[in-house]
Amino acid sequence: MLLQLLTALAALAGAACSLLAEGSGTGAVSGILPFTAGGFIYLGTVSVIPEILRDSGPCQAFLQLLALLAGLAMMLLIASYE
Repeated sequence: MLLQLLTALAALAGAACSLLAEGSGTGAVSGILPFTAGGFIYLGTVSVIPEILRDSGPCQAFLQLLALLAGLAMMLLIASYE
C-alpha cells in the first residue's frame, strides 16, 4: 500500500509540474517528451516482450513485435508532424 501511495503522489506531482509548465512554451515540452516516450518504450520492451516470447509461437511473436515497432513508428510520425 505504501508503494501505491508513493506512485499516486508521484503522479500528482507530475500533474502539478505539467500544469505549472503549461505557459512556458516549447522548451518544457521538448524537455519532458523524451522522458515520457522513453518510459513507454521501456515498459513495452521490459514487461511485454518477455511475455510475448514466452507465451506464443515464433510466428505470433514476430507479428506482435512488428505491431510494437509500428506503434513506435506512429509515435515518431506524430511527434515529427505535431
